[in-house]
Formats: sequence, C-alpha cells, structure tokens
Amino acid sequence: MKRGAFAAVLFLGLIAQGAADILSEVPQAWADRVAPIPEQRLAELETEKAARIRETRTRLGDMLGAAGVGADELAALYGRLGALYAVQRMYAGAELALRNARSLDPQSFQWAYYAAHIALEQGEAEQALRLLAEATQIDPAYPTLPLRRGEALLGLNRLEEAGAAYEQVSVVPDLRAAALYGLAQIDLLRRDWEGAAAKYSEVLELQPRADAAQYALGQALVRLGRRDEARAHLAQRGVIKPAYADALVEELRSLQMGARFYFEEALAAVERLDYAAAATAFAAGLAEEPANTRARTSYARALWLSGRKDEAEAELRHAVVGGPEQTLPRFLLAVVEDAADDPAAAIAGYRMVLAIDPEHEGALSYLANLNLRQGDYADAASLFKRAIDSGVTQMPVFVHYWGALLRAGTGDAVLRNRLLDFDKRFPEPPVFRYLLAKLLATSKETGIADADRALGIARQLHESQPIPPHTELLALTLAAAGNFKQAQQLQESLVEMARMTGALVHAVTLEQAAASYRAGQLPEPVWSLQDPMFLPPPANPDAPMRNYPAGQPY
Repeated sequence: MKRGAFAAVLFLGLIAQGAADILSEVPQAWADRVAPIPEQRLAELETEKAARIRETRTRLGDMLGAAGVGADELAALYGRLGALYAVQRMYAGAELALRNARSLDPQSFQWAYYAAHIALEQGEAEQALRLLAEATQIDPAYPTLPLRRGEALLGLNRLEEAGAAYEQVSVVPDLRAAALYGLAQIDLLRRDWEGAAAKYSEVLELQPRADAAQYALGQALVRLGRRDEARAHLAQRGVIKPAYADALVEELRSLQMGARFYFEEALAAVERLDYAAAATAFAAGLAEEPANTRARTSYARALWLSGRKDEAEAELRHAVVGGPEQTLPRFLLAVVEDAADDPAAAIAGYRMVLAIDPEHEGALSYLANLNLRQGDYADAASLFKRAIDSGVTQMPVFVHYWGALLRAGTGDAVLRNRLLDFDKRFPEPPVFRYLLAKLLATSKETGIADADRALGIARQLHESQPIPPHTELLALTLAAAGNFKQAQQLQESLVEMARMTGALVHAVTLEQAAASYRAGQLPEPVWSLQDPMFLPPPANPDAPMRNYPAGQPY
C-alpha cells in the first residue's frame, strides 16, 4: 500500500467519536465535486491551533449548506483547511482538503503546489512529481518548480532528469545553493567525489549554516584521500539544508503564527462584505503583530466601511507614523481630509504620496480633481495627464482632463485632437463625439470650425439615441450651420419638456439658448464653467476604502 493511501486509511481510523459534521457527510449539491473529510483528533494540539481548524471546518460546513456559494469560495476555504492541517503534520486531512480545493478550482496553482509540497514532505516522490506536473501546467514560470522537481526525481533515482532540473536554476543566485546541494547528491550517487566535494564546498561558502552539507562533504573528501581535511566536516553532522525563498511555502508555514491566521480571517470576512468581522479579526492580528503597517491600513479600511470612521482615521494616522514609506495609508488619509473639506491637508497628503511614488494613480487623479474643483485648471490638466500616463483607464478621468484643458485656455486644435484620441479609446458611450461636435460647431479658430461635420455627428447621435442632450446638441449644430429656425423649434421643445417635468431652473437655461436662436445667434457662453460634466464630485472615501488595490493587505 502506498504511504498516501495508508495515511488516508489511518486517518479514517482517527475520526472523533462525536457526531459527524457536515464535512464528513457532504451535501448532495457538492457530492460530485468534493470528498468527505472526517474529523481528526485534535487533543494533542495547542488549544489555539485546534480552535483554528475547528473554526475553519465550521465555516466550510456553513458554506456547503448555504445557497449561492461559488466553487472558488469553497476552494479557498478547503485550501485553507488543507494548509492548517499541513502545518500540523496532519497529512491525510491536508491531502483530502487540497484535493477538494483542486477539484473546485483546477486552475489554482497554489493548491496543486501545496499538495506537491506535502507529498515531498512525506517522501511520496512519485505523487509529488505528478502534482508538480499539474502545477507546471498552470504556472510554468514559478521560480522554485525546477528545485522541487529535482527533489522528486532524485527520490525516484532518475538522476539524469534530476540533474537537468537542478541545472535549470543553478545560475539563479537565490536558488544556487539549493541547486548545488541537489547536484552534489547526484555526484555522490555517481561516485564523482571531486564534483561532490566542489559543490558541497560552494554550498557552505554560500550558506555556512547549511550544515547538512558538512558530513556529505567529509565523505567525498575521504574518498579523495583527503582524510585530515575530511575529519572536521565528518564531526559536524547537521540537518539544515540550503535555504531558498519560496513564497507559497513561507505562506504555508506562516499559518503557524497567530497574526497570520487572524489576518486571513479578516480577508475572508472582507470577501463576504462583513467589514465588522474583518475589523475584529484585524484587531486580533495586530495585537500579536502591532508593527504590521499594511495590516493596520487594512484594519482602518474595515473600520471605515463598518461605520467606525473616527477610529479608522486614527488608525490611518498610526499607520502613516509606523510606515512612513507606505503610500496607501497616506493616500487614504488624504482622501479623508479631502472629503472633510480640508484642502490644505489633503494636498499635502497627496503630494507626500507622490514624493514616494510619482506614478501613484490614486494620488494623481484625486489631486487633479481637487485642483479642478478649486479652479487650478493648468495644474489639474498636468496631473490628469500624469495619471493617464501612469495607467489610469477610467473614462471620467479623461473627461475631466479635457475639461481642465478647456478651462486652462488650451487651443482648439489640441482640444480637437484629444477628443479624437479619446473617442477611439472610449467609443461608447459617445461622450467624446458629443464634445467634438460641440467644439467643431462653435470654434472660432480657422481650420477647426466645421459646421457640416458637427451637424453630421449630431444627427447620427440623435438618430441612435434621441435623448435631451443629443436634441440640444442637434439644435446647436443646426444653428451653427445657419438653420436657426429648426434649431429654435428643437430647443423650444426641450424648454417645454423641462417645464412639464418640473425642472424649472434648467428650463430657464434652455430658454436662454432658444432666445439666442430666435435672434439668429449662437448661445453664449458655449462652455459653462458650471457644466456638471466637467465638475468632479466631492471626494468620497467610501470608494477607495472599499476598492483601491492594496497589493499586500498585511
């Protein structure tokens, strides 16, 4: 019987004597996707570690019995349960949980890689190799895959393939010591004492603490007849192999730490939009790891979204002091100050963020909006351009950028070219075609004014969507083309509609344009400084608190 199969059978014998939980008897709705995971005795674990496993099982049970739960949500929680079992060396439970996670989310590299890691820890080289192949299909670029593959192949005595795998990463500085250690093991098996001695020696030069290389080096030196030199190495039997960075394995091991568990709890609560629970979990994690600025920033966001805004602001200020190089807490605090109508503090905050990261999209666009609201049009236009160059893709930013250029006195040729570019980027809704028609109909610059083209655009927009703004645009372009009578008729129909719907203030504005058409003139001013299209709304922290990407949330 394979060790993995034996472990599964053994696991079945360790079921707790109490009533089976829902994970032990999977509901019919999920029975074809996941396998039962019997409860395991947790009496030998520390109370807190056992509680984490029980809590995760309980949450999984709740999700399995609930309606509208997605497979990816279940996969994430099964993967978490597998990881919790794995760090406690409860391999049978870990294997079952990760198998379920892979079944539910077969494109997740993490679960396949974790399963391979667990197989390697148990000495199941063949199973590990199969799982590593699965992981490689998902993300062949993960940096430590060749090392893990070499480890599995070496365990199967497939030395040629193992050597090729290790050679793949032997030139990567952070992985070289581990790769040389594997290649040296192959040299020993091939009785290449010279090669083994050279490689083990380099391993110890790179990582003196990797004492697992000491005895093996001594053995190679003895075979080379260098007994005096070998004696010191043979006396240093050790078990520490060369270390290397493996983000996923480090993440797995970190689950043994309390803070990490609570932070994961918090993120799971955020995914459920339970911000109060997220705040509670972040607070628990910060009690164990108070210097974690990223987690404190996430805590502040959860506090804000659960209605505890004063506490959230205080935590953001704490995070700014604790992590002066971190941009996210500074940015969010600046948005809070912006919303509180403290432009001086907000501007200072945005500029501090930009001093750290000159391409920070949030600080660039929010500061641009603030400048635009304050009438600093040239500065606003410059900041909007930087935001767009940095990668901002939201259409309102482009609209506000064009509005800032307009109000800053930019020439019509530049304004036209920007509209043409933006319309290609955002063909729907046709905001930029609307603005282009208005510009071409009213421009006084030679080579820009084009009443016929403006009228053609307006007709097309009105035919496809006869809404009041398009009717008003059609009236303007008709007047620009000299047809004031039809322009007047269209405009007066808009006036009547506004009055009928109770929009009396807007009716007055519309009537002023109708009067201009009756007088054979275009309305003035063409571009109102109060046009809501070009006025960003006041800053609202709710959106960035909820949606602004954190990168690393803790």
